Amino acid sequence: MNICVFCASSEVDRKYFNVAGELGKQIVANGWNLLYGGTNCGLMREVSDMVEECGGRVTGVIPQCIVDKGKAALGLTKLIVTPDMKERKSVMREMSDAFIALPGGWGTLEEITEVITLKQLGVHNKPIVFLNTNDYFEYFFLFIHNARKERFISAAYDDLYFVTDSVEEAMEYIRNYSPEKIKDKY
Repeated sequence: MNICVFCASSEVDRKYFNVAGELGKQIVANGWNLLYGGTNCGLMREVSDMVEECGGRVTGVIPQCIVDKGKAALGLTKLIVTPDMKERKSVMREMSDAFIALPGGWGTLEEITEVITLKQLGVHNKPIVFLNTNDYFEYFFLFIHNARKERFISAAYDDLYFVTDSVEEAMEYIRNYSPEKIKDKY
């Protein structure tokens, strides 16, 4: 199983690195592979390094524009270079069996909301998890709550993703995931 992890390429507080490292360990402990953004920095590097250190397989998918900045990870099981971000996201979605969002910035939010939207539309029915370290996504979920309250997001889509602050609960959710028929708001 390929677990796609969306997360920061930024250097952030150590508490976030600790959870990224634990996630890497647990991916390998479950016999799964990591699929991630292919950079050599931030939380991306941490989760990738830990998977490799524990003997797991890592596939990075990185757009040429980031390779050109010298940020591509070396020594991965496989590194796929795409012409752009659009193709990167497409390759990652196709190769993934599950998605996990660790804390991150614009890219992380854009990638995870796209896979949620595509699940809502019935394009896929794969597990999606927010690993909410240190309540990082609290304000994002307040925004979602407001969007539901104002009826911009239907309650029919409440079960599209799972939120936890526990790596073990995230792993358990993916292990036990059973695709259900996606509800339709229409």
